[in-house]
Amino acid sequence: MAPRQDRSRTIPAKPDRRPDRTRKALLGAFVELILERGYEAVTVDDVVERANIGRSTLYAHFGGLEGLLKQSLTGPSTLLAELAGGPVPRDALAALLDHFRDQRQRNKVFFTAPIRGLWVRRLAEMIEPRLAALAKAQARPAPALPWSFVAVQVAEGQIALVANWLSLRASTPPEVIAQALVVTTRATIDGLAPVVACLDRSDPF
Repeated sequence: MAPRQDRSRTIPAKPDRRPDRTRKALLGAFVELILERGYEAVTVDDVVERANIGRSTLYAHFGGLEGLLKQSLTGPSTLLAELAGGPVPRDALAALLDHFRDQRQRNKVFFTAPIRGLWVRRLAEMIEPRLAALAKAQARPAPALPWSFVAVQVAEGQIALVANWLSLRASTPPEVIAQALVVTTRATIDGLAPVVACLDRSDPF
């Protein structure tokens, strides 16, 4: 008689998606509350009550409200940060800007203080390693100015351009703003850190 096979060794375990659901619930509750009340009026108790999740779980996943805000700003920052490291597809960047325009009334809190300053800081954190990696790939020395300084200037310029566009009722097509983001990002980098001036010029812009 053949030995009985242990089914537990043949059936792969299903991934535990509960942590992802928990994080999404906390982030969703946090963003909803920010849009309703503003960042400064939101507390940890507000978030966990809205998400129906314990305080200790929030701290375990995000460390507090600042961690929640940082994570909520990461997604919208990704394409903007990638602009500092090389070309970004025109349609993807235009789609992001179109989303900002469609949601400008609902999301305007993100483009005003205090969140705007926090967004610039988060975006700069994402830009800085891309600038350093680009310079390393080109085998060039670091610039006189620190990468952190350059990254903040790039981030400030990007957020300001989008915020000003939205404040003017966004009548200019997002494709035009996308091109302006590419040009101004490169100009800022070239001006402050010319060691990364030789960005790939083969993109559609």
